[in-house]
Order: sequence, then structure tokens, then C-alpha cells
Amino acid sequence: MKSKILKEFNIDSNRGFLPTIDPIIKLSDKFSEWDKLGKEMSSLLTNGDFRKAVLDLPDLDISTIEDGPELERAMLLLSMFANAFVWCGDKPKKIIPSSIAIPLHKIAARSGRPPITSHASIVLNNWKRIDTQKSLELENLKTIQNFLGGIDEDWFFLTAVAIEYAGAKALFASLIALEAASKRNYEEVYHNLDKVVLSMEKSVSILQRIPEKCAPEVFYFKIRPFLSGWPDKGVIYEGVSDDPMKFIGGSAAQSSLLQSIDLILGVSHNHPDSSPFLLEMRNYMPRKHRNFIKYLQSQIPLKNYIDNSGISELKEKLNLCFESLEAFRDKHMKIALKYIKRQGRDEKKYLGTGGTNFVSFLNRTKTETEKSKI
Repeated sequence: MKSKILKEFNIDSNRGFLPTIDPIIKLSDKFSEWDKLGKEMSSLLTNGDFRKAVLDLPDLDISTIEDGPELERAMLLLSMFANAFVWCGDKPKKIIPSSIAIPLHKIAARSGRPPITSHASIVLNNWKRIDTQKSLELENLKTIQNFLGGIDEDWFFLTAVAIEYAGAKALFASLIALEAASKRNYEEVYHNLDKVVLSMEKSVSILQRIPEKCAPEVFYFKIRPFLSGWPDKGVIYEGVSDDPMKFIGGSAAQSSLLQSIDLILGVSHNHPDSSPFLLEMRNYMPRKHRNFIKYLQSQIPLKNYIDNSGISELKEKLNLCFESLEAFRDKHMKIALKYIKRQGRDEKKYLGTGGTNFVSFLNRTKTETEKSKI
């Protein structure tokens, strides 16, 4: 049952929401200009020539790009080009040139995501293994594409990749526990709830490592601006539409991991400070991952089975799972406060990269997790 579900929703049995095949680092020769701009982007952004380089790009037909790694590589490059083009100058640009706007819009439509940089591109499909014989542990990862480059930007993206990998074990264990609970195999439930706790503890330990190589001021002033959503009035995609479009920037809330685990275990987010934003973030997830979350919504949560079982040991173990999720959200909130709120005095800058009031949002999801205990 579990393997069938994973295959249907394009979830890897070891890596979770990370792709089964390692992301490719190069497109076919036909798209060499895009790969070349990707390699030169950091230096072009530094010397102020990036926008000119984008305007000089040829118009390319994307019909030969195949679904899968090629499509994701194109989405990674084009979406990062778009964000960099809009935000690299003293003032944001209000029009994205057709050389990237048209192919980005088509690629995004095929991927089922909006035509802007999102978690699915800059995290899920933006890594390579240093040693391909080893796993996706943090020390064995490098980024494929950056904006300005440097260890801080690398580390920020890669810790998110490592959390996806570590958290995948909690996802699988919770799915197994849910199926076991439906069959009243409570010993199997208990065993897998232990795995959920251990996986979330590993995820917290990775989250705590962000300050090791990513300084708050570098993130706030150098990395974060390129992850922002479009300005209030939106951006025109030249050759696509004359009407401005507005999309939210890259956000950790676009990860399918915690939303999935919440639904399986039985954490509810119904408050105006949490629910609308979480629902909107699903639009930025890969289509099949989004469908997986819809599938989970149709299932009876593990909390219901355990509550009805009357087994106190199971209730205690499930509460430990909720505490581990709460601990992750608590640490995430503390890092966000340190890396965003304490770096500036402008209240508008207290918004997360996704455009929401991150203090209210993170605090609410943490509170809702704590209140899920039985």
C-alpha cells in the first residue's frame, strides 16, 4: 500500500519529496545560453551587467525539453533569472523580458507551479552530491545554482535540502503507522511513532546548524531580496500578458513535508493566521505533491485511531511526536526572528519571503501543534 501511494504521487521511498534522480547540472546544447548565464550570474549580478545579459538572450523554443530532470533544470534557471532580473537593481523592474518570460511561463505551466522562484526549484531541485556513492547528508551536498554565490547562500539552501531528506523518514514512518492503526496493529504503530520522533529530532539538529555558515546579515541583505515575491502592483511577463501578475516569493512553507506529516498525525491549522497561507502555499508545490496532500485530507488522521484505542502508551507516544513537531516550529521561529526581524527596523521587512507576517504565522502553527496533544 505504502509503495503504491508513493509511486502515484512521485514521492521517493528514501528521499521523500526530493527527486529520485539527482538533478541534472546541464541542459542540451540547444540551451547552452541559459546554462552559460547560470554560471555567470553571480559575477554579472556583482558587476551590474545581469539585466543586459538577460536582454541579450536569444528566444528559444522549449518544446524539446522533456518532463522530469530537464524540465526542473529549466524551471530552476529561468525562475532564478526572473527573480534576479526584477530585484538586482536599485529599483525593481516591472517587466520581465520575453526572452525569459515566455519560456518560463510555459515551463511553469507544465510543472504546475507559478512562474517565479519557489522552494521546489531552489531547494528540491538545486543540489548535487559531492560523492555520488554517499547519501544526501549535509556535508555531501553542493548547490547547483546560486544568485550571488558564496558559502552563506550555499548553506542556506543546502540545510533545507538536508531537512527534506531527514524529515522523509518521519513521513514514511507516519504513513506506516497510519496503515497499521487502521488494522489495529498497535505494536507497529508504536514502533513507527518512535521513528517519527527520531526523524524530527534530526531535522531540528540540522535547522540549528544554519548559523554555522550562514550569517544573519548576509541572509537578510544579500540572499533574501532575491527570494522576494513580486512588488505590490505585480510584474508584466512580456509576450505573455499585458496585465501585471503577482506571485509570492520562495518560502519554507512551500515544502510539502510538514503539511503532510501534520495531516497524517492529526495537527489542524484552522486559524486565519495559519490556514489561508498554508493553503496558498500548496499552489507552489509540485503538482503530484499537492495531490498527495489532497489525498491525505481524505484519510482518517492517526490521532483519531489512537484516541479511540484507549491505549495510554500510544497516546503518550503520539504526544511526543507532536512535541517534536512543535520543537521544530519553535526553532524555525527563533531563527526567523534572528535572521529577519532583528536585521531591520522597517515593519514591512518583518514579512517572510513568502509575503506573510512570519511572526504571527509561525507562532500560530506552533500553538496549533501544541494544542493537538491528546
